[in-house]
Amino acid sequence: MAGPRPIITRDTIAARIASIGRQISQDYAGREVVLVGILKGAAVFLSDLLRAIDGEVRFELVNVSREGAPRGEVIELVYATNVHLEGAHAIILKDICHSGVTENYLLTHLAQQRPASLEVAAVVDKPVLRRVALAPKYVLFSDTPAGRLVGYGMEYQGRWGNLPDICLLDEV
Repeated sequence: MAGPRPIITRDTIAARIASIGRQISQDYAGREVVLVGILKGAAVFLSDLLRAIDGEVRFELVNVSREGAPRGEVIELVYATNVHLEGAHAIILKDICHSGVTENYLLTHLAQQRPASLEVAAVVDKPVLRRVALAPKYVLFSDTPAGRLVGYGMEYQGRWGNLPDICLLDEV
């Protein structure tokens, strides 16, 4: 297998993070924002975006696992932190928004905590693969080529998540 090929540089990522951070700062000026990072893929995104937002912002972490079952998919949530969203403006952070199933499940579950608002932000959005009606409010990149993406926290078989650029694995 060939190694990862950079398709989005760390400088381009940093510029988009700064832009999205400014937009979130404007959209929620004077209000409490909670970033809910889906582990592990969104950890780097969470870290960078958290520092790019002005104002009152905190973060929480959740691990979401999916597995096939005879009657469909089973989704399990494990909270890594004590997630409390009541009255706050919450933004779920995802590395790649594919089918939208995980995000939709988490939106439904977290809505029970009565946040003031609940949105999704993604490093990469792939709406062509969507299986549910979901559109992330904040997206860093939506024009990536088809194939397995790694780097910037995104791993494949436990590898390449530490790469500073978003890369494409050509032979997967």
